[in-house]
Formats: sequence, structure tokens, C-alpha cells
Amino acid sequence: MELNFEQMVQEILAHAKISYDEIMQRIRQKQDELSGFVTLEGAANIIGRELGVVFEKKEPEVRALRIEDLIPGMSKVDIVARVIRIYEPREFQRQSGKAGRVGSLLLQDKTGQIRIALWDDKTSLIEGDKVRKGDAVQVKNAYVRRGLNKGAELSLGMRGSLLVNPDDPRVSDLPPLVETKVRVADLKLELAEVDIIGRVVATSDIREFERPDGSTGKVASLMLMDSTGQVRVSLWDERTDLVKDLKLGTAVKLENASVRPGLRDGPELSLGSRGRLLLNPSEAEVAELPELVERLLKIEELEASMPTVDLAARVRRKLPLQEFKRDDGRPGKVISVILADETGTVRASFWDSAAELAQNLQQNDVVLLHNAYTRTGLAGKPEVHVGKVARVEVNPPGVTIGALEPSRIKIGELEPNMDALEVIGRVIEVTPSREFTRADGSKGKVASITIGDQTGVTRTSFWHEHVDRVASIKAGDVIRLIDCYSTLGLFGQPELHFGKQGQLELNPATGEELPPADVIKLAAPAPEQIGIADIQKEGMRVQVRGTVMRVFHRRPVFDICPDCGRSLGSVDTSLMCEECGKIVTPEHRVVLSFVLDDGTDNLRVALFGKVAERLLGMGAQQVFELFKGTPDLAELYDKFKLAGRELVLTGTTRHDKYFDQLELRVSDVQFPEPKQEARALLKKIKEGK
Repeated sequence: MELNFEQMVQEILAHAKISYDEIMQRIRQKQDELSGFVTLEGAANIIGRELGVVFEKKEPEVRALRIEDLIPGMSKVDIVARVIRIYEPREFQRQSGKAGRVGSLLLQDKTGQIRIALWDDKTSLIEGDKVRKGDAVQVKNAYVRRGLNKGAELSLGMRGSLLVNPDDPRVSDLPPLVETKVRVADLKLELAEVDIIGRVVATSDIREFERPDGSTGKVASLMLMDSTGQVRVSLWDERTDLVKDLKLGTAVKLENASVRPGLRDGPELSLGSRGRLLLNPSEAEVAELPELVERLLKIEELEASMPTVDLAARVRRKLPLQEFKRDDGRPGKVISVILADETGTVRASFWDSAAELAQNLQQNDVVLLHNAYTRTGLAGKPEVHVGKVARVEVNPPGVTIGALEPSRIKIGELEPNMDALEVIGRVIEVTPSREFTRADGSKGKVASITIGDQTGVTRTSFWHEHVDRVASIKAGDVIRLIDCYSTLGLFGQPELHFGKQGQLELNPATGEELPPADVIKLAAPAPEQIGIADIQKEGMRVQVRGTVMRVFHRRPVFDICPDCGRSLGSVDTSLMCEECGKIVTPEHRVVLSFVLDDGTDNLRVALFGKVAERLLGMGAQQVFELFKGTPDLAELYDKFKLAGRELVLTGTTRHDKYFDQLELRVSDVQFPEPKQEARALLKKIKEGK
């Protein structure tokens, strides 16, 4: 019976005065000397003979290399494998200052997988589409080095070559390609990378953003559909240019697309530097796709910066007409309308001649929009704009809109400017109602209560006919709020508002247990300080200490209604509060954002309202006046003197799905006092902690 490799090594150890590590080193050296054309067993046979150990097999076994035989340091490698992944080339700068390019393929044979890097001119194999997934390739004169994951990796330099689909007997020994292509309906968050084929349903313009390290990134989006459904795809940085040439109905194939959680935690796709977008899928693949029939988008499908949008929705509420003057002195008109379908709500701004038409819209009218476009609105959400090239139809025959069902949400999941919500909470505190005067002289009333559940606490304001019901609510009651919305509170935390369309249920049979009011009311103790590197997920209440490394130069104030606290919209000329139904003098709120670094990592943080004012040491009106008097934002932020400051911040982490990064929403800011910290540290030492 022929010995295997481990048995051969043990035989050498038994007959020669040499260590195991030395045997393995000499075996690897022998493989390298023979350019990798000898197996581990063959090399062990040679070393054994050199040490006086003779095995049954007299000569080293020489056979074609396989992936499992490759170890770092080998050169002049000749191997045949199948391409299972293709990674597009990217540019980089060498230490000499010269530009370089590198792309890669993931290869597989029946013994394993290995990445091969293609350098400079060799990247033309990928760019020219000369090699495709599933092709067999023969690699010659490659060398093996240690890759980023510490494993073996092939490199193809100037002297190396790669032959596609060679006439080589080794090809017949390769396993077939395992297809990773999925349908939209089969997408799951646990899938890491997928391939998918679909038709382009919609695209967005390219949008730039600033990363925490100060670099500029780009993102664009498209919607793909196949016979099973449709999915949103985000393209990042160098991949964003691909949307410029995409027309609606074009069939494309995505390779190496990452699956990420998106709207309502459903799967979405992300195409970064590892991904590919191919414009010419095979006829067989395209044959599976349905033809694109002109269709209306749903509100949940809207993206910011879509140049053309066709949409049908129902009027939820309408704001009064506003007239303004443009920078060139020309007059303008705009009306904002909140539209809804069964997937969500969106703000639509009707401009000039379209505004005159929108004046006659009534609640529950169906509006059909052609050739509208979208822009980024409140809280980064898309808003629809209806301009001079758009066409508007009101209550067109044959168009039906599904009913919008409020979305159930926990209090801890609230963010500002969410609409159509259903929230259940226990009443902690009730604040008496107060009156205010509308623009038409009529009186209005508002009251508020504080409610909580297992995840958090929030203030809730009641308006109109619902105010009288607050009088019958007492601490300890459980309430269900249906069709309410959220806004940003004074201290940077989201609050609930309950308007005309809301419904209230007192002590309903919810089927779930809420903690008693006194338990909810107890503030959670301040968390221990942790390193930023230990922050791994959203929803963590943490305290971090670090240095302000980079401040984002954004408008440091936003406007809200002084009566109801609702944001006044994204149109600069808008002073209309849609909830109060009147023109108001806006109240300012401060907002700051910067990167905090503690030496372990860095994190983007955001501060709102009184928390941001405390950091700056000035009130919101003072910040506003400073902002108006300093047109240059860089100069303004120099006056704030934030960069380089040491801070202790407490807050809750949230995940920005659009930019795929964690952010800390700050609820408290402290300024380190060295003497106090030294005393606290000394106390811990004395206590043996």
C-alpha cells in the first residue's frame, strides 16, 4: 500500500534526526526548486532519499499542478482552472508616483479556489470582455504570493499569460460552473454576493456626498425587474457613471452584487468596486425577462434625483399657494401637496402654472403625474417636483390607488419626518391643553402627553378635535395612535404629532404587555464609556470620548413651526405650517455633524436642538444670526471652534441605510475635566476595580 504524505513525513521522522518543521521547510524548498511541478508526496520522496529513507515509490510523482498545491513563493506556475468571479480593474498609484491598474479573477478547480491578480496591460482581458464567467483559462508563468487573507494568491505579471478556453486535456477535469444567478424573488439578506439579470425600470442622477474621512463619494440608483419582481440597486463611486448610458427597458446583468437590507429591511443590491454591470447578457438569459411595459411608479420606489417620474397617487393634504420672487426678480408660485398610495407618502411641489392647477385639488383626489422629477427633501427623503414640462391629470378614468395602511413602529425606532404611523404606548405624563390663534383669526388648541414602551419614551402632541380627548387620558393608560407622524423635538429626539386624520384608541386590547408607567419613566443609567471600535450595530445606547477630527460644513440651523414644532419644508420661501394652516414666523433649531475619533476608530455624530446649542455655547437665534452674517460656511465653522475639541458624548447609534454607515444621535454632551477624571480613576483604583 502506497504511503500518503503524512505517513511519509512520519517515516522520515522515525529514521532521520531532523525536526518536523525542518522537514516541512525542506519539502517546500524542493517544490519551489522544481517550479511547482512536483506534488507534496513527490517532494517528500526526494527529501527522504536525501536523508537515507527509501519509500516504495522510487521516483517523485510529477503531475499537473492543482490549486491545492499552490503555496506562496512558487513561480513559473502553469495551471488550468475555471473562472467563477470577475472583479473589474481599478487604478492606483505606485510608490514611485506612476499610475497602475489591477483587476482580478476568482479561479476554481476540483481542489479549491484562488484569486489571480491581473496587472496593468493584463487588465484588458477583463475590460475587453475577453474572459467571462464559466470560461476555462490556462495561466502560464504566474507566481504565488501571500494575499490579503494570508492565503495563497496568484499574480500575472509582464511575463505571464492567460489563455481563454485552451485546447488542453486538463479542461475536461474541471468542475462545471455553479450558477450564482438569482431571481428577484429569491433574494435573501443571508446571501453575500449574487448575480442577477433584469430590465432597467428607473434610474437616478449621480449624487455626491462627503464621507467621515473627508473624501467625496458618489452614489446613483436604478430599479431592476425580472419576471418575479423588482429590486433597488445602489451604484457607488466609479460604478455610478454606468447609469448615464442606461435607458429604460435595457437588459443588464449584475455580477458580484452585494445584498443589503433596504426599505422595511427587505433585500436591496449594492454594486461597488467588486461588482460588474454588463450591458449585453446572452440571448438565452434575456429571453427569460418580460418586456418593459410603461408603468407608473409606486411611492416607495421613488429615489432622489430621478430625472423623469410617472406617478399616480391620492391627495392626502394640501398646503396654501405661496408666491415668491426668484433671484432674478421674476415672480413664482408653488403649492406643496402630500400624496399617498398603498406604499407610502411623498411631498409634491407644484410650480407656477402647475401650482394654479393644484389650487383646485381636493382631499382624496387622484393625481396622475407624467414627466415629473425628484429631488432630495426633508431628512434626505425624495420629494416630487412638478414643473413646466410635466403633465397633470386629475381623477383620470381607470386609475385606482390602494389604501395606505399605517405602519406599526416601536417608539425606539422613531425618526423625524416619518408619516402614517401606528404606535402603542403607556401614558407617563399628561400636559394640559393651550390655545393659539390661526392666521384667519380662528382659535386652535394643542395638548401633549408623554408615552413609552419597552424601547423608549416620546412626547406626543394632539391637535384639533383630538385635544378634548386628552382630558380623559391619565397616567398609566395605554393608547394606540393610528395615522400619526413624527417631527424633531427640542432636544434632538423625535416626537409624535397627531393631526386631523389620526385615530386614537384608549386602553385597547393590544395583546401585548407594556411595562408600568413608573418603570418606563425611570431613566436608564448612563452607559459605561466604550471605544468607538466596539460599536458594531444600531440601537446601542453608548457613551464615547474622543476628539472632533472633521466638521461637516452644512447649514447649522433648520426651521420649525413655533406652535406645533413641525418642519416647515424644503422650499426656502416656505413659511407655511401645513398642520396649523397658517404662515408663521419660524423657530430655529441648531444641527451639527462631525467625525469623532478616539484612537480606536472614528464615527459620524449628529447633534440637534438644545444639545447642539450647549456644545456651541450659544442659542439657536444667535447661531442663526451668525449664519446669516457669514456667507462662507468654512469661515462660520471656524468661529464655532469645534475641530480638535475633546468631548464625551452620550447617544444612540442608528444606521444610515442610504450611505450604509453608523451614526451616533447625541442626547447629551459633556466636556472632560482632567481633575475630576483623575479623582474618579483614583477612586476606582482604591476600590480595586
